[in-house]
Amino acid sequence: MLLTLIFSLQSFAGTTESNVQEEKPTDVALQKGNPGKDNKYPRTLIPITCVYVDGTVQLTMFESLGEMELIVTNQTTGEQWSTVNNWVLQTSTAAGVYLVEIVTGNGDTYWGTYIL
Repeated sequence: MLLTLIFSLQSFAGTTESNVQEEKPTDVALQKGNPGKDNKYPRTLIPITCVYVDGTVQLTMFESLGEMELIVTNQTTGEQWSTVNNWVLQTSTAAGVYLVEIVTGNGDTYWGTYIL
């Protein structure tokens, strides 16, 4: 009886642990230029990487771009988040197509999308 109870508890504990999963980062492929236009700029020359994970958009800069604005828009719902001179932005975990835009102080625009 005790042996059966131990196996039942181990089975239950294993099930609980396997149901708890962390969300893996989603790489957001950035382009230079304005969204919706044909942008012929090599991705290897873009000085920013962008990742979405657990409701947060995070940027990494490879060179100083001066002041910048980060804007994330859920294109499905129209909801929008923005920040100035911050490389991390808390957004949403709701389903949708998200547009990420980065506008630098000198007017360069970088953008990409991700889908939840």
